[in-house]
Amino acid sequence: MSRYLRPALSLPPVSGSEPISEELATFADSRHRVGPLLHIARQSCSGITAEANASSILKSAYQQNVYAGLRQKAAEKKISTLLTTHSVPFSFLKGRGLAEQLHDDSTARQSKDVDILIPTDQSRQTIELMNQEGYIFKANTLKRREKPELARQDMELKRFKDITFVDPAYSVPIELHHRLFKFEPKTLTTAFNESVQFNAIPSLSNSFYCLYLVLHGALAMWPRLKWVVDLSVMARHMPAHIRLEMMDIATSYGCDKAVAASLLMTEEVFPDSLDDEWHLLLNPYRKDKQVKEMAALFYETLTANANGRPSLPVKSFILSGSADIVFSGKIGVIDIVLARFLNSVFVRI
Repeated sequence: MSRYLRPALSLPPVSGSEPISEELATFADSRHRVGPLLHIARQSCSGITAEANASSILKSAYQQNVYAGLRQKAAEKKISTLLTTHSVPFSFLKGRGLAEQLHDDSTARQSKDVDILIPTDQSRQTIELMNQEGYIFKANTLKRREKPELARQDMELKRFKDITFVDPAYSVPIELHHRLFKFEPKTLTTAFNESVQFNAIPSLSNSFYCLYLVLHGALAMWPRLKWVVDLSVMARHMPAHIRLEMMDIATSYGCDKAVAASLLMTEEVFPDSLDDEWHLLLNPYRKDKQVKEMAALFYETLTANANGRPSLPVKSFILSGSADIVFSGKIGVIDIVLARFLNSVFVRI
């Protein structure tokens, strides 16, 4: 599938590809969320053909993403106005803002929700604003007994990295984040906020934002080709000083090997994603056993037929899953065990 996508990523096309089948088109759209991008690739390169049914599937995926993008744009404008009016700083994570920076056609990238990062100390204020404005709270915990909504929201705010609302006018889910990841080094979100300064749409010229995008894929073990596409494009547009800054920050949080493994895996999927400067920067990591193992786990997850996860080492499975691998030695063991226990309890309330 990656061969067909290359023209849409401004990578040299690979000749001799068979026509895109109906099965592949469906798999690309439903499993890897790259249906719209594959449609663009087919339209932009005469060497890429598709069976009639496959062409219809990809065109429909693109059109549906156009409509979804319009709803998300309206939802973003609405929530931006609300937060700005009440002096709540915020940053949109990924989503349309990232699509516009990565692709000439922002509808090439699929996204189903709007992710917003806000200051932890203004979380309660923001939740109250959204309740007042009629946003629909979507609980992460099971409602096995009656619990007042405000109390449930407070509980989820303390236990999880985000809580979810749905915009009633546009049916767009809005994830309100007060930290970046479920398990992370204690200073990570604070340092990210100081770097990005709650810019509404963080720039890819910010090394910390670039690191966040890589870690987002790595902590999920890179399950979708959509995110590998992001990294391929991002890596080629990243100036040399941003690359060095990103790797320095990653090293300080013990995740530089996860970043290196992610980039090397991306080069395997999309050859020519890394230039000579990248190869020189990553050379020290190539023979590292941990980097090889991580890259293999990432590739195993990506190429699975279903959206599954690979079998993690026992120690990582017991502790924080992929976070123990990505943030090697930087996650507090006691905090993780306690958090996993509490989450398992609260999710049943």
